[in-house]
Amino acid sequence: MAKGLDGNAVSGNMQGALDSQLLDRLLCSHGIGSSFIDFSGAAIETPLANRLRVLQCMGCTPDSQPALLAAVREREQQLWARLLPPYALADAGSPALVELRLPTRLVQAELLQWEVSLEQGGALQGSVNPADLPVLETHELDGVRYLRLQLPLLPLPAGYHCLRLQAAGRWHQTLVLSAPTQTWQAPALVAGQRLWGLSAQLYTLRSATNWGMGDFADLAQLCDLAATQGAAFILLNPLHCPDLRYPDNASPYSPDDRRFLNPLYLHLPWCEQYASEAVQTLLHSSQFRADLAAAREQAEVDYATVHRLKLQCLGLMYGGFCATNAALGQPADFLAFVREGGVSLAAFARFQAARWLGTQRLAGHSALAEPDCHLWLQWLARRQLQRCQQQALAAGMQIGLVQDLAVGSIVDGCEVQTNPALFCTDARIGAPPDYFNPEGQNWGLPPLVPDALRETAGSHLRDLLQASMAGCGALRIDHVMSLMRLWWCPDDGSNAGGAYVYYPVDLLFAILRLESQRHQCVVIGEDLGVVPPEIRHYLDSARVYSNSVFYFEKYDGWHFRKPQDYKPQALAMMTNHDVPPLDCWWGEH
Repeated sequence: MAKGLDGNAVSGNMQGALDSQLLDRLLCSHGIGSSFIDFSGAAIETPLANRLRVLQCMGCTPDSQPALLAAVREREQQLWARLLPPYALADAGSPALVELRLPTRLVQAELLQWEVSLEQGGALQGSVNPADLPVLETHELDGVRYLRLQLPLLPLPAGYHCLRLQAAGRWHQTLVLSAPTQTWQAPALVAGQRLWGLSAQLYTLRSATNWGMGDFADLAQLCDLAATQGAAFILLNPLHCPDLRYPDNASPYSPDDRRFLNPLYLHLPWCEQYASEAVQTLLHSSQFRADLAAAREQAEVDYATVHRLKLQCLGLMYGGFCATNAALGQPADFLAFVREGGVSLAAFARFQAARWLGTQRLAGHSALAEPDCHLWLQWLARRQLQRCQQQALAAGMQIGLVQDLAVGSIVDGCEVQTNPALFCTDARIGAPPDYFNPEGQNWGLPPLVPDALRETAGSHLRDLLQASMAGCGALRIDHVMSLMRLWWCPDDGSNAGGAYVYYPVDLLFAILRLESQRHQCVVIGEDLGVVPPEIRHYLDSARVYSNSVFYFEKYDGWHFRKPQDYKPQALAMMTNHDVPPLDCWWGEH
């Protein structure tokens, strides 16, 4: 049942008293879907109460007819009472068409001056008589008649460009995103080669040198071994940064922040400060050696011990890094890394340090209460990951590392808490009921807000892709349907009582295509489960690879599909992290 602004339930009679057409307009303007096709192919109508509960999560509850009218009017004002939209999209090399919304008095009053500042440098300028522009739509708001017009611009190169337009003595601006029509395609795949590789959960790798949990040196060695057998890639679990305060909360699909890396994957001997006297004294102490030996002997990863030992050692290494900086100054590539990381990296470092400063677990980890320590850890992790990718390519792999982008981050983590306007913390993402999960699914991760993505021209997705595509040859996007829609569960434990919320799919795919080309990174979309036909169109036209799992590739309910009948543009896997290992499945365990 929906709730009012005061938190009390809205009765069925109240819902019935609201203008149904206006209510549906309001819900649709927020992207809250009214129906969907379920796992069996049946059309399911989403109950109005569910849609209203999701709308309430977004901070809007029209619990009376006047409140409904005011909410609809506010949405119309947001759309029409602005001259330029938050962004405009264009195909690279083709003319850009930017929509304008002008009151009729401005259409008849003056020439519009415009200027496009190109991302690569330089600018285009011009002027136009708005009366000469094609009219796409008219609308009246508060007694003012508005026209939706289309401003043509010259073809633009691929990039993020700034359009400034002068009207009524004021300058207005928006982003013009000019994107390639397809994602980057690896030359070997374009040539028709069928490539194979290995899938590895990095933390499960074991060697004589790691500390009971796989690290980047193990990954480099795996790349060398696989390359000698002709493998083209290594598919990894997400390497995102976890909440280091709680080592047992180690799921790579519930990270603290997807933009940054897990420092526990560092191979410490690759770091300069590892050879320092303080570190070597610690390593050779009897207690440390005993704890390390015990961690290595565990059949499963002993996260608590690995976490304690590595952070203790990293704290001493950071002290050595600071001492060297005091004498010689900070390394140029470290300064460049911090500069390129910008506001997001700085906010991450401050957040992590403040969180450690306020925890009882600070004992023995005082270095983690310093923001610069987290900058240093991320710098080391990025360098080591890139080293692995370079080694994979040098060994002969055509793709190298395939990273994995999780669908979200934990609610109290850095990514969500440092971007409060971008996430809805009153909801969680999941999936509607299906054959395997009749109660639906709730993954415990807060969703991005569609309006916030539009208003920021998808800048957060841009940050995520730039971080995830650095140091790899391909990127797998978990639950790629999230680029079009997500199932929102109100955060009250009712998984099935939610609704699909739709996102600015054209914007998000444009960013995906552009970043893929810039990083020369193949894109794989994990499209298992209920996949709407519309997302298939976006994936296929952008040449995003599908993700097929052997268990589910059947002609019918019994007969397995032959390899030649798999989708031609797909990453085919025997198994993945969501299903039993092949040995268990084969033995019916």
